[in-house]
Amino acid sequence: MSTSAGPSASRGDITLQPSYFTSSLYVEPLREDISSLITLYAQQYSQTNPPFALFKRLWTELGWSWLHFKVFDPRARESFLRVTQRLFLERMVDSEPPLARVVGLFALYTFYFTQPSTSDPSLHALKHIDTTIDLYKSVSSLSETLADPALLPLQPYAEFVLSALIDAQAVLPREIFVEDGHESAVYAALTGEAAASQPIRPPKKKGRPSKRDRVKKAKDALIALEKYADINTVSLVPQPPWPVHSMAGPSSAALDPTDTTHILVAHPPMTTRHNYQVQKDQLLDALYSRSADSLGLDSSEETVGRIALERANEAVLARLKLIDEMAAEKGLEVGGEGGEKTGLTRVASAVRQVYSSGTTDSQRGGVLGLLEGAGLALDIEMGENGQYADTVDM
Repeated sequence: MSTSAGPSASRGDITLQPSYFTSSLYVEPLREDISSLITLYAQQYSQTNPPFALFKRLWTELGWSWLHFKVFDPRARESFLRVTQRLFLERMVDSEPPLARVVGLFALYTFYFTQPSTSDPSLHALKHIDTTIDLYKSVSSLSETLADPALLPLQPYAEFVLSALIDAQAVLPREIFVEDGHESAVYAALTGEAAASQPIRPPKKKGRPSKRDRVKKAKDALIALEKYADINTVSLVPQPPWPVHSMAGPSSAALDPTDTTHILVAHPPMTTRHNYQVQKDQLLDALYSRSADSLGLDSSEETVGRIALERANEAVLARLKLIDEMAAEKGLEVGGEGGEKTGLTRVASAVRQVYSSGTTDSQRGGVLGLLEGAGLALDIEMGENGQYADTVDM
């Protein structure tokens, strides 16, 4: 873990680098502490006890009330607050149990509204919690998932906490589309300030950016990418639900605890993926349904929609080949790092599948079907036990 220049600490004081809070040294133990908090709450939850009173007692008994005093340096505290709030948010995704989502909501609410506001010493505090559009919608509709009789007592508390966070404009979508000329009005609406009071931004430099500006921009992008990877990396198989030597699960080599993956793989945005697949199927159905007969053409001609789809696939493939050639001229490699499962080879295979007469539903879109496995040739082989097994022809 690389370190950056920081303030010199006085004798007896401890200064943490901001990168510490995006590393596994902080992220993994905090994830375990959050899981322990959820487990204890689930064990002691009952319909007769006030839900938030129980959470408040556990929050205090486990020492969470002292978490804000972990770091005081503004640079490190910025990273500390964002990472901690993000770890609370990741327990509120749709794939988590409803009770775990409620505990994550209570924890985020308590952690946000207990940020110290003292002036001596002055501690840095976050006004907004950035979330993705999917997670924002999931959090906003959390109370609707508590219709089960056993969880019904949690509903009014969840609604109150959500309304408090929304009224304080604490939880905001991370990306908002803003039309040109409306930046000041949108910024004022989000911050609650008058548009006229916003400072006028300096005009952008005219002409091409200098070499120094390009290098600085590239370094900033690399640092941001490293931070994003650190925050969004989770263990692939933290605790296998089956015995390692059991035939019910994968082999012990597949359960290496050092294997990691992106958080969206562990907690996929199912709603966005479903909407994308539905809209894509509608598009492909419309293209394949535009037959030559419906357009008054000769019946021997191919489907007009399919011809348009084939041309679009060929255009994408040609563009990728051009990019690969340009990269090769500079000594770079773009399309071959992942072998035949990724990159240019797989795209070319997906384009070829569009022309195949035996195209399946997952392959009919060509490059539009990469998510469903397009570009991977599946052969059926007979095993020793006389059963058929699907294998990938690589």
